[in-house]
Amino acid sequence: MSNRPRAFAAIIENENILMVHMIKGEKNYWTLPGGGLENEETFEEAVIREVQEEVNLKVKIIKHLYTNSYELGVEKCYLAQIVEQNSTPVLGFDPELPLDQQELQEIKWHPIKEVAEDIQVAKVINALGLEV
Repeated sequence: MSNRPRAFAAIIENENILMVHMIKGEKNYWTLPGGGLENEETFEEAVIREVQEEVNLKVKIIKHLYTNSYELGVEKCYLAQIVEQNSTPVLGFDPELPLDQQELQEIKWHPIKEVAEDIQVAKVINALGLEV
């Protein structure tokens, strides 16, 4: 398999973290909004684009939270902040997939304490020094 760096956003409001529900074949899971980098794209640019695509929010990067290795390379997670007041996340779509094969199923604000065991969320909690 080829190298596929990816980037994710931790968007936190009122002790809730925004997550997307994905179904990829047999895999059914919740994850942070994000995905693979495109040609010549930085990790920060990928986070902003992926959040726009997946949850229809405009965000700015606050800071890098962690870097992790996974089976196809490196992934980085960033704390991101919604830049438009009173914006509500809306389920987007993956432009690389046909409409009848979309993997994004839903989005939801999860109370951080309820998803603290999620691998990504646990790393976010640790990086931010949160007490849950």
